[in-house]
Amino acid sequence: MPIPSDIISEIRDRADIVSVIGQYVHLRQRGKNFVGLCPFHTEKTPSFNVSPELGIYKCFGCGKSGDVFTFLQEYNGLSFLEAVRTVASSVGIAIPEGAEQAPSPADEHRRQLIRALEAARDYYRSQLEKHVAAQRFIHDRGLSQAMVERFQLGAAPPSWTALGDALSAQGFAIDVLRDAGLVAIRDDGSQYDRFRNRVMFPIWNTAGNVIGFGARTLSNDPNEPKYINSPQTAVYDKSATFYGLHLARHKIVHEQHAVIVEGYMDAIALHAAGIEHCVATSGTALTEQHIEILRRLTKRVVLVFDGDTAGWNAAHRAVGLALRSGMSVDVVILPEGEDPDSLVRTRGVEIARQQLSKRLSPIEFLVAWSKRTNDWSRPDIATQQIRALAEMLTPVPDSIYRVLLLRELSDRVGIPVDLLQRTTPAHRVHQPQRNQRVPSPKHSEPPTTPPPPAPILPEEVELLKAVLLSRNAAQTLFDEYVFDPATLPTASARQLLEAVAEQLQTDSSQRPPGSALPDLNIPDHVRTLAEWLIFTHEFPSPRWSDHGIELDRDRHLRRLLDDALGKLEERRLKHRIEELTKQLQQQPDNVELLQQIKRLN
Repeated sequence: MPIPSDIISEIRDRADIVSVIGQYVHLRQRGKNFVGLCPFHTEKTPSFNVSPELGIYKCFGCGKSGDVFTFLQEYNGLSFLEAVRTVASSVGIAIPEGAEQAPSPADEHRRQLIRALEAARDYYRSQLEKHVAAQRFIHDRGLSQAMVERFQLGAAPPSWTALGDALSAQGFAIDVLRDAGLVAIRDDGSQYDRFRNRVMFPIWNTAGNVIGFGARTLSNDPNEPKYINSPQTAVYDKSATFYGLHLARHKIVHEQHAVIVEGYMDAIALHAAGIEHCVATSGTALTEQHIEILRRLTKRVVLVFDGDTAGWNAAHRAVGLALRSGMSVDVVILPEGEDPDSLVRTRGVEIARQQLSKRLSPIEFLVAWSKRTNDWSRPDIATQQIRALAEMLTPVPDSIYRVLLLRELSDRVGIPVDLLQRTTPAHRVHQPQRNQRVPSPKHSEPPTTPPPPAPILPEEVELLKAVLLSRNAAQTLFDEYVFDPATLPTASARQLLEAVAEQLQTDSSQRPPGSALPDLNIPDHVRTLAEWLIFTHEFPSPRWSDHGIELDRDRHLRRLLDDALGKLEERRLKHRIEELTKQLQQQPDNVELLQQIKRLN
């Protein structure tokens, strides 16, 4: 049976949408609402708005909007039921047994894969105490029981079929285990476990569901790969997955930067050292998808790499990617032969923290990398490298940040900034010709909120804002004033007000009508209008109370409603007088028309 609508409403009302979205997006308060960079598209100017009072969000850049359930569906790829259950769990509301929603075939397949992967996680955890080599590995790495539990570490036994047999006995189909990347099928149809004799590291999505595994060998065979990972599946994409992000995201938002390391053990070691805003890539180099995921939480990253040649080169690629993506970036290059795990384990937490504090700016790192890999004593090589470094800064989207980076580069290589700028392709391509007009910088970025999406009258704007933001104002309009929505002059305003009136009749809660916006049965252009009305209304600043002026929010909206009704009445009377005047011009002897005009005046 479906979840009762009153329970869904209660879950939505009790959820703190700012807290939920704030786990994924860095939000800052602007008046009554919160704003941040949209998690659904790339932007430089925040256009993603969240209303804690109404429990809705709206991006004026890409148009995405909805409530707390919609956000989790869009961001984490959950079904509606999964989103409702997630929020219900966070607010302590129990979903009745048997409440279900018919999932799509793709959703059901994903759910089966995740169930199988989480069953595998439980199986591997149950095997950890039985696996002597795995226990020795845990001990030698200095992992506490708390870290083993936090990261749900397990062990795959040496057997070729142990996991497949165990999960098949639990009712999982072989096709599901294969599609989850847990078993492989031979040509003769027989199966074997993909992971054998390894320490198992579950990999989670942002919702905390297991979607794959990393696995570290416990074999002494030199031909055995040290680490292997789950293959690409319907739920696991290693190029868009960070290890430990669901554990780190709160700290990333709080610390306003993320620390990125290369290995699973590196991430665990830093978490154990109290650096909990740390994540690791999942068996691949840093990608654009990785950066885009982090941009939703922060605009600053610290890259931590080993000090060998491979580490320097990987850091060089990652710095370029971060700069092109608009991220502020610092780099930590560890002493050669060390990684975060070995630092914490052999030299202690304080030494590890000291090493991680030795951060290089992107320019400091790039110049050091270039001098490490090229002979700067030759003028031709130095010239080539300086030009390459300047050109590497061309894609940096923030013009101020780009100029500051160029200034630092100028200081480090001894070349004037204006000369560095003239060497870049962007300067050569975009250099204006004589008499060519240069666009004004003030038009370079769009506003965070667009103009009204539909042509409605100013007084309709005021009336609709009051009604959407205040249940008291809405009830006053319909119950006390008995206002007929059909009397509004423009069609979009009429449709919206009619939908609000209908919603008030069926909604017994005391929440403002705007909070029910995701449920209103209205055309898209009317919904967009309602979102614009909600997120562009500015309440009087609460700072007036510092001067002894107390502001009542409902009174403010009631005054807005009354002013709007007065202006609408003036408009109606003016229009009626104009009609009667035209009739009087055609019937100059009609005394009744003249008296009507006088009464209206």
